[in-house]
Amino acid sequence: MRLGLFGGTFNPVHCGHVRMAVEAREALGLDRVEFVLAARPPHKQGEGILPFALRWRLLSLALCGLEGYAPSLSEQLLEGPSYTVRTLEDYRRRLPDAELHFICGSTDLLCMDKWMRGRDLPMLASLAVLPRPGANRAAARGFVASFWPEAREESPDCWRVPGGREIRLLDAPLLDVSATLVRERFRAGRSLACLLPCRVEAALWAMRRDAEAAWGMSQAPGEGDDRPCSGD
Repeated sequence: MRLGLFGGTFNPVHCGHVRMAVEAREALGLDRVEFVLAARPPHKQGEGILPFALRWRLLSLALCGLEGYAPSLSEQLLEGPSYTVRTLEDYRRRLPDAELHFICGSTDLLCMDKWMRGRDLPMLASLAVLPRPGANRAAARGFVASFWPEAREESPDCWRVPGGREIRLLDAPLLDVSATLVRERFRAGRSLACLLPCRVEAALWAMRRDAEAAWGMSQAPGEGDDRPCSGD
């Protein structure tokens, strides 16, 4: 099985996340993509983060009806901080025959020198890197060359780590959507239409008080603002 693992805080999950997973699945021919929800993010102390149960509900709603995509509780079941290397080791133990691909954005790639055992990640799974605003392809190539100098360049956008797996920069549309943008618009009481899947938008406004406790008070949407859509 060719399995994609897309990890994140998903605070909240948005349309850009879902589209990134679709692009990676199509580019790599993956059988399935699991969205691995960070339970205890080590670099984020909980302030400004929705409760795990709410993030899980929103993620489940976002992926409902999308065949080949599913949320994963893997990090919630592991003790301690949610380090990516531990998550990949857990998947490797449970699915020794699976071909694992860790999906991330280019901004994440450029931070891997600060991640716990970041250099070990390509030994556990191939890295599939999608473009994100603020980290262009040249910066990503330079980072790979400096952080994994032993990696053999197989093409301008693909390297193989000796004894490990691929690091691949994927071609995909650059979607300038972020959880930060969603939170800012939520606090301003502005429409979230087309930034969030419809079910997620409706659920977020329905659980507005919980979101406000994490993100800050939201102004009520005005009379002329778009309302959460009721369909899919």
